[in-house]
Amino acid sequence: MALSSAAAASLRPQLLSSSPMAAVSVAPGSCGARSLSLRSKRHRHPLRKTSLRPRLPAISAVHFEELVEKDWSFLYPSSDEGDRASKTDRIIAAGGVGEESKVLACFPTAAFVDRLVETRPCELVIATHESLFLLAEIKENHDAVRCWQGGVEAVPERFSPLNAAFVCYFPAMGVPIGQLLESLSRRCSPGSRVVIGCEQGREAADSQRRQYPDMVTSDLPDRSSLDQAAAENFFRVVEFVDESTFYLAVLELSASTTAS
Repeated sequence: MALSSAAAASLRPQLLSSSPMAAVSVAPGSCGARSLSLRSKRHRHPLRKTSLRPRLPAISAVHFEELVEKDWSFLYPSSDEGDRASKTDRIIAAGGVGEESKVLACFPTAAFVDRLVETRPCELVIATHESLFLLAEIKENHDAVRCWQGGVEAVPERFSPLNAAFVCYFPAMGVPIGQLLESLSRRCSPGSRVVIGCEQGREAADSQRRQYPDMVTSDLPDRSSLDQAAAENFFRVVEFVDESTFYLAVLELSASTTAS
């Protein structure tokens, strides 16, 4: 994926703790992965008015540990775009997003964020993902979307409380459903909704776990485990669809929650 320098720079305050003089270069990696490396631009020191010529150390390069990007392209189907769009709309509609809502999208595709921004104008959209490339693509398309690398805990507390949260690909988040709902119960306002959706459904998610075990580490939650985790974290399940080609679980945070 090619990134413009503007897109990479816009992500730096939120995603990278690198020098402000660093430039980003992107190159394809091996085995389906991509690598990202950073190198410094020429360093210029501000000079004070003095009669002596200052002796300043020459900085030719700043070396960073290589960051390896995983290839998430398997989440982008090559056919049935119309069917996928209708499923995406159904997932977004379940969130109850309004104009004053603050919305979190965990592990979304860029297409999901596009659709969310286009169809549900709101106060704030936050996106979290493991992939810096995907976050850069989102940021380049929608500069107002706030992006962080990681999961729910990566989002600063100052953006709470959230009014809706979309968990777009739970099998790759690397956390149990109970832990995820516990984190969201502390970040969401009473009455807010958490929507766990997968447009491709359980059948595709199970296949992807077999093909990409290093990236897809868990299954979509079944109704029994979801009910238990919801009850333990002040949520109730208001809608549940578990089909081979579509998955949707809608949870609502209790208005009487005492979570902190």
